[in-house]
Amino acid sequence: MLNQPFVAKGNVATAGGCLASQYLAAWVIARLEGVNAAKSAMHYVAPVGEKDDYVTRAMRNITPFLDGVLAAA
Repeated sequence: MLNQPFVAKGNVATAGGCLASQYLAAWVIARLEGVNAAKSAMHYVAPVGEKDDYVTRAMRNITPFLDGVLAAA
């Protein structure tokens, strides 16, 4: 068991905790449409007053597993 909210290897990813679905969605969007699209999607669903922190947290957790995905695919 790893003490981290998100892990991916190749095309397989897993996440745990209350933000698991958001992290998984952001990772899939980043891989398919690019990092900017993932940031935009996360910003859209983020709670009011927490948008910047929410996006930053999500990207901090998924970015190490993006393996060279471009900012705009």
